[in-house]
Amino acid sequence: MSIIKTAQGTYRVRAKYPKNVQLKLGLNSPYFDKIFKTRKEAKNAELDFKIKVKQLQDGSPVSIFEQGGGMLFKDFYETFFIDAYASGLTSNSKKLPSDVTVHATKTLFKHHLLPLFGAYTLNELNNNKIMVSQKMTAKAQEYANIKIIISYLNQLFDLAEEYDYIEHNRLTKILRKIKPIKQIKLEETKSEEEKYLTDSQLQEWFKAVESDYQSGSLSLQDYILFWVTYFLSDRKSESYAFKWKHIDFDNNIIHLEKALNKWGQEKGTKANKETDIVMPERLKKLLTMWQSEQTKAIQLLGMAQTSENYLFTYDSYRKPVYPDYLNYRMRRIEKRHPELAHATPHKLRHTSATLAKQYGMSMEEISQGLTHSGTTITKTYVNNRNVIPITPADFAYQKIVGGE
Repeated sequence: MSIIKTAQGTYRVRAKYPKNVQLKLGLNSPYFDKIFKTRKEAKNAELDFKIKVKQLQDGSPVSIFEQGGGMLFKDFYETFFIDAYASGLTSNSKKLPSDVTVHATKTLFKHHLLPLFGAYTLNELNNNKIMVSQKMTAKAQEYANIKIIISYLNQLFDLAEEYDYIEHNRLTKILRKIKPIKQIKLEETKSEEEKYLTDSQLQEWFKAVESDYQSGSLSLQDYILFWVTYFLSDRKSESYAFKWKHIDFDNNIIHLEKALNKWGQEKGTKANKETDIVMPERLKKLLTMWQSEQTKAIQLLGMAQTSENYLFTYDSYRKPVYPDYLNYRMRRIEKRHPELAHATPHKLRHTSATLAKQYGMSMEEISQGLTHSGTTITKTYVNNRNVIPITPADFAYQKIVGGE
């Protein structure tokens, strides 16, 4: 065992665990290797290591190496993990998690991980892989996105290892073997046809939307929002984020740059892409009409229409629509038209991609049109943006309904 002074002025303690100790502790690396600020701390750590190795070889439990592991899972989460997570210390990503992500993580721990493991100590969990595996397998049967729970559980135990509360995270290997049972069963029972609308089902939706708008059951804003989301094949959060500055009528372009989170705050699009979409002719007519009508309504309230105003709003045009706004409108349409196949904004996105493929659009063009990452098609750049000359939705629309 040796203590080495580093170039940074700290002290590194490095020693090899005896083979029998490695096996008892379940270590991946055979080395004890830690950095300390002072030589005194390093000497104390060296002595402590030797004493614990001797005690373990004489029959003491493995917990002597993990004295901090007596802390409850719940207490470690509240005292250390959630603040470290929000500060980006539990991940290799260069970006900090957003407020929405931190909120979602807290919710996941509250409803899943804390009820499962909150009353156990770190050592009890880390030294009982079978029990943890059984509980997580049971959870996988009732919760589809088990992978995210596994990820957070691993992150917490990795942090406990970093903070020297446990000697080693022994759960990693067993957690990798947990299968997403509910997700697999859902996929097996869900037919391909349920993931998208057929062309005839889509036409029924077009007719219902048109009928509801003409009868006054659907407002002009909701009518326009449906067509924007359909024609652009975008994510609804991206439709909600459109401001008039993103609609370039002169050049016939829509600039897709932002999305809204669940609290109505702007964020980047998925993969932070910025995309220019050539405006379908029908959509251009609808947006021109909507700009005119919205301007009149805003002026009647004594306000001015500006390029910073959102296209789709509530509360007297002051706030962008809430996350499930379009889902709710589409559910209302379904209630008025029971003949319709069930659809959601995301299902419209699947539908446009599937029908475009059926009508002959290439996979590369569809991938580009959906602003997916990893497309292999040669991209045309204008100001470093992808340019989409025709969206999958417009391609399918022209095949189904015909051009205007």
